[in-house]
Amino acid sequence: MDQYTVSAESLLRQRAFSVPDGAALEVTGVTEGLFAAVKAKVLHILGDAHLASGGLLSEAECPKDGRLFFPAEDFLKKQRFGFYDLIYIIHRLRDKDGCEWDKVQTHESIRSNAVEEAYELVDAINHKDLENMREETGDVLLQGAFHAVIAEGAGEYDVSDVVSEVCKKLIFRHPHVFGTVKATNAEEALAAWEKAKMAEKKQKNVTEKMTHVAETLPQTMRAAKVQKYAASVGFDFASAEDSAEKIGEEVKEFLAASPEEAELEAGDLLFAAINTVRLRGVNPEMALLRSTDKFVRRFAAVEQKAAALGIDVKTAGLDKLEELYQQVKSEE
Repeated sequence: MDQYTVSAESLLRQRAFSVPDGAALEVTGVTEGLFAAVKAKVLHILGDAHLASGGLLSEAECPKDGRLFFPAEDFLKKQRFGFYDLIYIIHRLRDKDGCEWDKVQTHESIRSNAVEEAYELVDAINHKDLENMREETGDVLLQGAFHAVIAEGAGEYDVSDVVSEVCKKLIFRHPHVFGTVKATNAEEALAAWEKAKMAEKKQKNVTEKMTHVAETLPQTMRAAKVQKYAASVGFDFASAEDSAEKIGEEVKEFLAASPEEAELEAGDLLFAAINTVRLRGVNPEMALLRSTDKFVRRFAAVEQKAAALGIDVKTAGLDKLEELYQQVKSEE
């Protein structure tokens, strides 16, 4: 049987700790002063099942020999799992005798899942739903892990490559933490990050930064990011008020546009509006999300009021619906 031995001090010092699959855990050097902290950490790592004699739950006091032992657990009965348990499960699902659906998935077949899961996490954050945030964070993590396992099977890269690359990137892009660059506030830290990122990607100018913004981003996010890069070299309005004047111009051009030009002019109008919102320090994607949710909520109340009054919303007409809408708005 494999056994993983760690000192109590090392166990407590490590911020992230997991036991290799199928291995027993031995903690040595457990003193009276460390016992409570070690107990809490091991219970967080392993849960409270399958603890051997001398384990944390069977002893109310620190063991005299300073040693705590926990046997290897049946994988399917584990209460707590580590990152590499997730990788093992995905590999198992893609084995020849695994899941028929998981076995046939490719990078392309599951690519939209990453976007969907990310937005579900954002939705949970917006609703301050911690339980759902925990679940959706796991779903986002699953998508990255799934791609790593698919890539490993194709001989492209594996999860170790992925983790190594993101760690290297975080270290390189934080020279103000891991290097000699000084940053005393958030703005200076972001500037250090951006400078390091440009060096890493060998970007020589703002245009190259703009062209690296993913086209698959929601276009409000992409537009704001491109505008921010332009602003970094001074190509920007002095204020949101100045930018707002451009919206008026774009409205006129859009309304006067031919059917063939309408889409382009509509884009200019939206781009100008996003620029104004950005200059006020507001995230346009989140702003639009909240406004859309607000409209849905208010319209649902309008339909409820209409139903209570015996009004058919399909034939009520704009004036009546607007009257009901203003009532709902005033009641909020």
